[in-house]
Amino acid sequence: MSERATIRDVAARASVSVATVSRVMNEKDDVSAATRERVRAAATALGYAPARAARALPSGRTGVVGIVLGDSSGHRDLSVMFFGKVIAAISRRLAEAERDPLLLNVFGSEHHRSAAHRFDAAILIGLEDDDALVRELLAAQVPCVGIDIKCEGSRFAYVGSDHAEGVRLSVRHLYALGHRRIAHIAGALNAVAGIDRLQAFRDETSTLALDAPVDYIRHGDFSSGSGYREACALLALPSPPTALLVASDHMALAALQAVWDFGLEPGRDVGVVGFDDLEVAALSHPPLTTIRQDREALGTLAAVRAIDLIDDPDARPPTTLLPVELVVRASSAAMRPRVA
Repeated sequence: MSERATIRDVAARASVSVATVSRVMNEKDDVSAATRERVRAAATALGYAPARAARALPSGRTGVVGIVLGDSSGHRDLSVMFFGKVIAAISRRLAEAERDPLLLNVFGSEHHRSAAHRFDAAILIGLEDDDALVRELLAAQVPCVGIDIKCEGSRFAYVGSDHAEGVRLSVRHLYALGHRRIAHIAGALNAVAGIDRLQAFRDETSTLALDAPVDYIRHGDFSSGSGYREACALLALPSPPTALLVASDHMALAALQAVWDFGLEPGRDVGVVGFDDLEVAALSHPPLTTIRQDREALGTLAAVRAIDLIDDPDARPPTTLLPVELVVRASSAAMRPRVA
């Protein structure tokens, strides 16, 4: 019918999603026979041929974008829980662009590293910037997009949330409530998020001329266990903080429990603020004040940057920090700070 027919045209004619058309065209086996036949009939009627297949022959491209999920925090379940929504958004955007996502769960293993040469670009999540696989990809000039991973290289793009702004919003929120003894439970310091949030806490408390003794900064690793441990250490100080700014919701939720276990009430006796706005944050007791990251936007933009790097060898995508939002709930909003 037309050489200009697109994958969207086929999807509309066959009454299926763009992702389903992509799976059929790439001979995936997770589509029913009836749906497969309907998609193929629609493609034939429209004269549609996947552009990717045509491009791959002369270019040597595979049409595959690797999503490499690591475990820099040391807690595999945390990587999966936080980044699940990010990965889903990446996969949707790649399917719309007729690219196949390939998820590699590295988690410190060498098992999948030999597959690195099979994709046209890689989106890196939860890896340290000096990880062996990252070095291999950059040395091979494979276009890479790092989500909260910062590397040097002309074929590298960075996407992340504005961690520093999130901490500034949190500190100023607690300050406006009357808090002057604000402590920080930092995340893993081999991760950009942990480093940036800790530095922003130091900068903002200095700007506000708050007394932040060394004991008011504790080092966790984004896990609930470390959040509980470090919150207990802070609350046991001779002059404990009246508010805890915690570098992840997992740690913050455990900090809420620590406050209860000390016979105190979060939101009344001790303010607690987290970071991420995981779904469970609104269901805690009390509901957790936190910084919302737009995980869907992170994934979508990472996919767009990867496609840009593949399609344009001269592309130099800018470093992009996505905005964050303070979500005020009862763990801080109802606070009546005690005066020492």
